[in-house]
Amino acid sequence: MNLQGGIFIVIYADILFIVNFFITFLLLEISAKIAKRGAKIFRIVFASVIGGLYSLIILLDEIPIYISVSSKVLCAVIMILISFGFVRVKTFFRILLIFLFSNFVFLGIISGLQMLFGNSKICTHNGEIYFDINARELLLSAVFAYIISCIIIRFYNKKLGAGEIYTLIIENNSKSKKVFALSDTGNKLREPFSDYPVIIVKKESIKELFDENGARLIPASTVNSTSFLYAYKPQSVKIKTSRGYEEISNVYIALSDEINSESFSAIINPEILSV
Repeated sequence: MNLQGGIFIVIYADILFIVNFFITFLLLEISAKIAKRGAKIFRIVFASVIGGLYSLIILLDEIPIYISVSSKVLCAVIMILISFGFVRVKTFFRILLIFLFSNFVFLGIISGLQMLFGNSKICTHNGEIYFDINARELLLSAVFAYIISCIIIRFYNKKLGAGEIYTLIIENNSKSKKVFALSDTGNKLREPFSDYPVIIVKKESIKELFDENGARLIPASTVNSTSFLYAYKPQSVKIKTSRGYEEISNVYIALSDEINSESFSAIINPEILSV
């Protein structure tokens, strides 16, 4: 294929498919984490196969930009439907926009790499990308990109959720209690043996849900002192988000007498929202 500046590159269809399969898989995983939507791995793999097959469009002669863009958006719609299904219009378009935005960011990174490598390693045509690199370079790049993406997403989730008030429903012993919880990165408590995150709840709010059986002592440190809180593994904890109530798994509830706010009676770490 002829690149700008008269440089030619040989494109192998198998490498083209594999590279774009992994790129699509990465972008779908990133979209799922940002949108906080669960997706079964086999659905993402199937959608990534579609993305890999679509990349073969790079082998065609130059096509009009409006066809290139519209076909890419249509392919994105299909991949989102395969990966996440369809719940409601607002949720679908939110995930689609996140996925498309991730694509645009990735293309921006590719443009930077093109400048770095002098257009000799990367080819873009009809809106698709081909990497002229070996398998080892591809694997290392994919692992590095995924790690960096996870770090960015975790930081994003922390900053986005901090300071917000959420509604929690805590269930145990066939009883349930609704409480308001402040999202605060200062709550770094974890149950020592399981390393599960801990939600601190005002004791008076939910004391009837738990008895002494099954209690764990968790050290809680402040600037001036260290104390111990009784913590319990509840049967269920649900948190209300923009998508409705979602269950939080693998979490402990610690009872405290130190929460005196009238606005909330529990404290959670925003990282819980992405667990």
